[in-house]
Amino acid sequence: MRVEGGLAPLEMSVLAADGLVLRGTLAYPTRAAGPFPLAVLAHQYPATRDSFAPLVADLHELGIATLAFDERGHGESIQSPAGPRVIDTPVGFDLPAFGAAFMSSIQRLEFGRIADDILRVAGWGAVQNFIDPSRLALVGASIGGSGAVLAAPKVPGLAALVTLGAAGAPAFGADGPERCRAAVAALGAPVWLASSRDDPFEGGANVESWSRGASHVTTRLVPGAAHAMAIYFDVRDELIAFFRQHLGRR
Repeated sequence: MRVEGGLAPLEMSVLAADGLVLRGTLAYPTRAAGPFPLAVLAHQYPATRDSFAPLVADLHELGIATLAFDERGHGESIQSPAGPRVIDTPVGFDLPAFGAAFMSSIQRLEFGRIADDILRVAGWGAVQNFIDPSRLALVGASIGGSGAVLAAPKVPGLAALVTLGAAGAPAFGADGPERCRAAVAALGAPVWLASSRDDPFEGGANVESWSRGASHVTTRLVPGAAHAMAIYFDVRDELIAFFRQHLGRR
């Protein structure tokens, strides 16, 4: 169905399990007819949903709707029953300052809930008008990537899983890395894992570990140490081809 003039974006408000309000934007393609496949986008710390802008534009060109949301404590997702809850950000300009702020945010904002947050957001998106819930993909960068991996097995009929520099798996518990590896191995859907080879947050190591022995997983390691969405333009062509293959019209 083609809608004259296109469909207006929808602003999302979803209640997380702990009462925090997750905010995001569902945006539809303007050059294609629905129902549309949907990509749910979970960003890296300490960014916002706007960090996915280049990918969002490319997905819309492919006829794929996008639901990018601010993760807990980021952007507009800061309102909770106890008042505003905002991530810590680095006080300083080096990796130790970044690491200290990230570790503090894991505890205060309960980053271990991110996988469940992604499921709730995906559930909201799947029931919106003009969305085809049988063509749903999860996309995550850094901590959002690990969250997407852990959420993926709980999405019925998931069409695809994509991560860019998936990291921070221990935020989901001491067994987080092993649970991520097991989740990837258990998926029936195609998986695309990418990172820089020398990612300072174990992104490259995770790609190699989580894909080992899994024929349904495509991997891409690029030179350098750029993290998460910073590698997007290095892998853009391959990623667009992956989406075209697995979320294209049937």
